[in-house]
Amino acid sequence: MTSVGAAVELEGPDDPAYPTSTAPDPVYPCQTLEPIAAPLDGIATPFMWSRLRRPLGRALDTIWQTLGLLSRGRPECWASIHFGRIAVNAHGWERLRSRLDDAEPDTTLVPAPAAGLQGLPDRIEWLRVRLRRGKLVARMERGEQLGERALLRARGQDPRQLDAAELARGPLDEAAWAEVLLPWLLARLHAERSDGAEERVRIGILLEQRFGTEFGRCLCGRSVLGSPVQAAYLTLEERLRAVHESSDGWDRIASERAERIREFVDVELPSLFWGRPRVTHLKKR
Repeated sequence: MTSVGAAVELEGPDDPAYPTSTAPDPVYPCQTLEPIAAPLDGIATPFMWSRLRRPLGRALDTIWQTLGLLSRGRPECWASIHFGRIAVNAHGWERLRSRLDDAEPDTTLVPAPAAGLQGLPDRIEWLRVRLRRGKLVARMERGEQLGERALLRARGQDPRQLDAAELARGPLDEAAWAEVLLPWLLARLHAERSDGAEERVRIGILLEQRFGTEFGRCLCGRSVLGSPVQAAYLTLEERLRAVHESSDGWDRIASERAERIREFVDVELPSLFWGRPRVTHLKKR
């Protein structure tokens, strides 16, 4: 593929539930794609974005609080989505990474400590992190156990035996997903590969897809959707509404989003960007 043009705008009708590009954090506007590796790289469907947005922030907040980092440096918004790709707040990520690795941070993202007494809180934070690393290891191990238990419970369920509302909610709730994601995010912070953590995330995605397909069949049976796979293009909140609101409007929303996502495939984003990304459109050779 070759890149053409300097940037591209794919803004169609306003879609707050699955926006083309979300607003940056008001205080910490830089975002990065680097943390989101397999199996969450690539384009997130509307359902997976709505399912993972809050658990990603919850897991990162847990790491932050366990280490005892200063609240003044924590972003309000951890996860964002741009042209279907999930990004993480780069300021918060760099602060976590540098503290965990006991390394100098990128000062364009994390300001250098002030001199004298004004820098005392940062020096205390650095010492607190060193003392709490063992606590973080214990919290990671707990996350592995809780995530594994949640996945085992979900794998034991037969979607064909569940009602539409249960299928709409999916096999894993916010708390369970946060535990599944926590060890995976810690491995990403250390730039390490963790096959076990990655496999748990992959299994969680497959289980969500399994429940989603069965939910799609339910809506097809009621002539709400034209195909079971269209359920992936409805958010969690929309799925719950669709259980009680039989309307051909859901099929239209799903079809329009599927078309937008096909356009997203040919868009390339920078790995690091401030505010909204300047993107390049890729033209097939």
